[in-house]
Amino acid sequence: MAPFQRDDRFFTKDWTITLPSRPEPNLRFIRLTPAETAAFIRFAEGAIIPPAPKSTEASLTEPRDPPKPIPGERMRRMYAESRTRHHGLDVYMSLEGRFVGWGGVFEITAPDEKPSVANIGIRLSPEVQGKGLGKVLMQVLLRLSNEVDADIIEAGTMKHNTSMRAMAKSVGLVETDEIKEVPGQGVVAELLFKNIEREKWRDLDMVVEFRDQVASE
Repeated sequence: MAPFQRDDRFFTKDWTITLPSRPEPNLRFIRLTPAETAAFIRFAEGAIIPPAPKSTEASLTEPRDPPKPIPGERMRRMYAESRTRHHGLDVYMSLEGRFVGWGGVFEITAPDEKPSVANIGIRLSPEVQGKGLGKVLMQVLLRLSNEVDADIIEAGTMKHNTSMRAMAKSVGLVETDEIKEVPGQGVVAELLFKNIEREKWRDLDMVVEFRDQVASE
């Protein structure tokens, strides 16, 4: 079998992915570009982020602020840098022309840090929760993680996020009880899905339509 060859077009062009095996005729996975920034932020504000369960005991500490939407500025910067660094991709899931999900696989270590680590993240609109589309989005991201220039692929979530944990389990990921902190953001995960075997997803049956033009920065 010939060795796997990464396709630079995933970073130098914009594209749309469809899955022939899916029953939904209008399900699309589209590279998120700066042109969709406003729609992306509106989506992020209403996306599903399960709140932490309330304690039955009175707390002397201030309640934790809810997670903030993924900033559009990060997305725009990632899009521009990825053309040459090939270190991350943002994808939005479109169903019947509606923005119903976001997924990203992007490097979280410094450019010169080794081994380099890329993280997979997902958010869904309430309207598609429980319909299996989160699992499909995860499968597409696992396939795309093979294109990202990173040594290690992982994902993380909070312990109370049972939907994300179930989704990861459904595609064969194994969780590890480990805290993940990011400078400036604090604790971003209480469970990690480490050393993901992305090679298993290289043969995912998908059709990619590359566009000749890329969005302006």
